[in-house]
Amino acid sequence: MRYAQKYKVPAEVALLYEFLNSVDLRSYFEKGKQHVPSDELETPARLEAWMRQRDLLTAGQTISPAEHRRALELRTALRSFLQLPPDSRASSPECTESLNKVAQFYPLVVKVVRMRKPRLLPASGISGLAQVLAELFALAEGERLDRLKMCSSDKCHWVFLDRSKPGNRRWCSSLLCGNRQKTRDYRNRIKNTSR
Repeated sequence: MRYAQKYKVPAEVALLYEFLNSVDLRSYFEKGKQHVPSDELETPARLEAWMRQRDLLTAGQTISPAEHRRALELRTALRSFLQLPPDSRASSPECTESLNKVAQFYPLVVKVVRMRKPRLLPASGISGLAQVLAELFALAEGERLDRLKMCSSDKCHWVFLDRSKPGNRRWCSSLLCGNRQKTRDYRNRIKNTSR
C-alpha cells in the first residue's frame, strides 16, 4: 500500500506527498524495535522503479546518474522548504534559491486536458517528476501549501498534511511523535533542574 493511500492523502497531492516521504528518516523506537531509516530512491534503478510504478516514465525511458542526482536535489530542496514554519518559507533566501535552482530542470506548461480546466503539466520531454512541482504549485494556488508540513520531532521529520481546523499541528501524530517529544522535553527539564 502506498503512503498516500495509507494516510488518506487527497489524490491531487499524492505524488508530492509520496515523493517527499520517499526518504524515511524516522529513528524512534516503537514496540521495542528501532525504526530503520530508508530511502526508496537510493539508486538510479530504485528511482526508475518508483517512477514506473507511478506512470512517470515512458516505455524504454531510463534514469541516468545525473537525473537521479537532480531528483534527490529536488527532494532535498522541497523538504528543506517544508521544514521551515509556513510563515517564514518565502523569506528564507537559502531555501528558495535552492528550490528555484533545481526547479529549472522541471519546466511546466499550461495544458487543457479533455473536459477539465487548465492544469500545469511537465513540458514535452521533461521528467515526470515535474508533476511534483505542479502539485506543489496547485497547493500554493489553493492557499493550502501552509498545510503541508514536516513533523517537528527530531526523531521523525515525516511530511504530513495538517487537517486540523486551526492548521497548527506540529507533529505528524500527536499521540506518537507529539507525546514522545513532550516526554523527551520533560526528561531534559528534570535532568537540567537536578544538576
